[in-house]
Amino acid sequence: MSRLKLAVATRCFGMPIKQAIKTAAQIGARGVQLDVHTEIIASSFGASGERHFRKLLEEFNLSIASLRLPAQRALTEPEFLDQRISAIKSALEFAWRLKVPFLIIHPGAIHTEEGGNFQIVSEVLNDLGKYASHIGTDLCIACEKNSPTVIRELISSVNTGFVGVEFDTAEMVFNNQNPETSVRELHTWIKSYRLRDAIREMDREGAEVPLGEGMVIWDQFLPLVSETGYQGWLAIDRTQGNQRLEDCRRAITYLQPMLA
Repeated sequence: MSRLKLAVATRCFGMPIKQAIKTAAQIGARGVQLDVHTEIIASSFGASGERHFRKLLEEFNLSIASLRLPAQRALTEPEFLDQRISAIKSALEFAWRLKVPFLIIHPGAIHTEEGGNFQIVSEVLNDLGKYASHIGTDLCIACEKNSPTVIRELISSVNTGFVGVEFDTAEMVFNNQNPETSVRELHTWIKSYRLRDAIREMDREGAEVPLGEGMVIWDQFLPLVSETGYQGWLAIDRTQGNQRLEDCRRAITYLQPMLA
């Protein structure tokens, strides 16, 4: 499984970006996932800024695994949709300039029933997929609460360019999804794994917990990922808790022996 590489989402450190890059290297990550809304903003990066940032990454032997564009509104909400599409296209251009392989966005809840929002989301993704293909950076959607079947149906409806998937292990727990079935259904399109752990009690909301303390059986899940032929990034993230940096460090320490 040595083909799998560990990255970390540095936004959970709560640090200035230069300090976060240094810290990511210190805790053993090989790559970073960056937030283009709160950490690095395209409008503040000129050509020289991009060169200096790439040198900073080289100094600490890190790669940018991916960029994430958090959603203030989902693609499923029609209000101000044009502005959100424009923001996504700008982020795709920024990813291309930084030589980042893909941008992750959040589509929101997708409804396939008659009168649902499936068609409009499909149309938006066809537009974005065509644009991403044109500039040379892949677009990925987060699964969120949507089932693997719905996600597969959605991305199969895109015929203008490639749209990939970010698979979130915590959402897998929250939605009570079978790991093997979910991964095998989507593996053709999975471009990134978001590694979070979680617990879920019957008929109750789930909660994110430090990696290794939840319901994901990592020594079974990681071989499954490797078996599908995946060779990309595993991005550790922590969105809850008061010790997020320490939780990320422990997660890397916990996972590294399984990837050796």
